[in-house]
Parts: sequence; C-alpha cells; structure tokens
Amino acid sequence: MWVRMPSEDAHAVVVVTRVIPGDRLGTWREAYNQAPGIVSGYGVNFFERVSRPHGHSWSGVAASAHSVFIDDIVSTLRDWADWESTWSVTPVVEPARKRDARLRRLAVSKLEGGAIPVDLDIDPLMLSLLDAAQADALHTLLDELFLPGIRWRFPRDRTGARLSNRGRVLLHECAPPAHPSGKGVWLVVDGPAPRTEPRLVVRLASAAGKGAFHRWDPTPEYWRTGPYEVGPRTLEQLWGIGPDMPARFVEEVTDALLAGRALDALAACAVTVDRGTRRLLAGLPDSFEMREWTDKWVVNATNLMANAAPWRWRDEVVPKQRARRLDNLGGFNPSRRPGLFLEWHDGGPHVSFDQSASPLVLPRVCWERDPDRDLIRLGLLRPDQIPVPSP
Repeated sequence: MWVRMPSEDAHAVVVVTRVIPGDRLGTWREAYNQAPGIVSGYGVNFFERVSRPHGHSWSGVAASAHSVFIDDIVSTLRDWADWESTWSVTPVVEPARKRDARLRRLAVSKLEGGAIPVDLDIDPLMLSLLDAAQADALHTLLDELFLPGIRWRFPRDRTGARLSNRGRVLLHECAPPAHPSGKGVWLVVDGPAPRTEPRLVVRLASAAGKGAFHRWDPTPEYWRTGPYEVGPRTLEQLWGIGPDMPARFVEEVTDALLAGRALDALAACAVTVDRGTRRLLAGLPDSFEMREWTDKWVVNATNLMANAAPWRWRDEVVPKQRARRLDNLGGFNPSRRPGLFLEWHDGGPHVSFDQSASPLVLPRVCWERDPDRDLIRLGLLRPDQIPVPSP
C-alpha cells in the first residue's frame, strides 16, 4: 500500500514481510535470514527526497517500522502523517525587554571604551613573508589606523558589555595565499583572552579571508583614515540609506524583522527565498529526516534575520558568483554544516537553506544591520558620538 505523506516529495509504503522479535520486548524487525522465530508481519517505510541547492542532497528511507499487528502499523502511519504539525514551532525573536537591556549594555561599552589599549605587535617572522611593496603598503596602513573606530566597532560578546573573547577581525590582506584554498597574510585585530583585561592587539596573522565572518576590508571607514578607493562614505551610506532607499522604508523593514516577520521584510526588499528558508522562517521543519533540529534552526534563522539589513543585499550579490554563507544554524559535522546562503538568482538576491561544507562566507558588515543604528533608534546614542575618521 502506497500512502501520501506531508512534504513535497514524501510517501510511505506498507508491505507484508517476514519479521522476528527485536532486541527489546514488544519490538519487531525485518528478518533477512532463516533465523528462528520468523513470522509473517508488516513493514512500513517513510520515503523522502530532499534536494539541496548547493550541497548535500538526500533520497531514500527516512524511517521504518515493523510489527505483526496491523494496528501498530496504522498508528505509525498516523504519527507520520502529523509530523509537520508535531515538530513545527512558533518563530520567536529576542524579547524586546531583553534586547533593550543588551543594547543598553552595548551602548555603555562603546561609550566607555575610548581608553581600551590597542597594542601593535608585528611579528618579524610574519613580516618576512611580505615582499618590499607589500611591506611598504603595510607600513602605510599602520600609519593610517583609526584606533577610535577599532575600539568602537570591535565585536562584543553576547551580553554586549565586554569585548568578544578571542575574537578576531580581519582588516586587510597583505599577501594573498599561494593556493586558493590556503591562507594569506592578513593585518588583523585580536581580542582579549578570557579572564584578562580588555585589550586589543593589531598584528599580522595567517588567515583564510574567504571563510571569515568578521572582515572589515569592505568598510575601511571602520578602521583607517584613508584615502579610500571609494568614499569616504557617510554613516547613512554605510547603513544603506540614500535617495534610492529612504530612511522610512528602512525603518519599516527593521520593525518587521524585529517583530519576527522576516518573510514580509525580505519580500519588501525583493529578496527571494527557497523552500527550506521559507519553511524555517515560518517555523516548519525542513524535512522529516531533520525534524529534530527544527527548534534550533528556526530560532537561529529568526535571530539571524532580526539583525539583518536585507535592503543592502542587492549590492552584495553579482551574477555567476557562488553562494556565500550568511551564518551557521548549528548542528552536524563540517561536511554538512547547515546555514543560510546568499546569492544572485533570477535578477536579484536570493536566500537558500543548505547543508554544505562550502567555506565561502559573506562578512557580517556586508549583510548585518549596524548596531549603532539600533542604538540611535532607542535613543541610547547620538550620531555625533560615533567615531568617524577625518577626511
């Protein structure tokens, strides 16, 4: 008997087969040989096909059960038929009270962080990896460092009150990697070690820029005085606000994101989504096989979107460019890391849910909303208090 199951491509098949008692009392399993105790019974398999846009795709048996009693098989089918409603959750964003408290701590941390020491520690061994032109460019960058901006914008921890322990921000790639999958020589800013005084260190380090979430090379206004290839840009330009993107529209999209209406906000910004993203942002399980991860993935995807700036995403994608990860959603090994990816599709930005080992990451400064804008919205900060490098 063939039974249609919820989901786009899923069904169950019930067959008459030979079964034997299982390892636990009252359980049964299929008999593959002439073992003693074989009786005629029933087997039921849940077949599901899950397609991923860029990585792991899966097709086959997602679950199975055996019994000598037809009532047990019917009960299993009924449970499977309700799997979507059983594992669905209600998308919930960070409570406004908790978010406001975190942003208040962040505002205090930024305003009181002007005295944070910023050390310069250039390892001669790392410096020897640069040729003469690269070394000269490095010394120019070191002379142009904008320390107030580095202190102000260095990532904070989850509480918002302290610098991120062992955090690292990549500023500029001084020497490219010898191989595309290798590491280059970067000028970086490292955060403090756990349980030590707040202190930042500017140094050279070996790093893979394409896989770094915190990279400031797209926004040199954050960390150096210039001159810049483009700019300098104003705060509103850095936030994606201009003649083509009025502040009122940005406010409406932000309100929708903070209210948990991520799909409405994405649609308003002409950002399309795939099946997996749409289901997660609506609180639905991605698939029967991965149903137990629904709660974790929905929470992480919703929080990701609550901090997003989708009105800026059109400028971050180009045709024929590989999809880049916005963030991880948690779970699984490195070869099947779940996450949301951004790419160009059908004339605009497109978000997809995938389980992939791809190392390509879109830096947070390119897709997230600047926390300073949220602080200004709450009246915790004035625009003139934000450090901006002089021309």
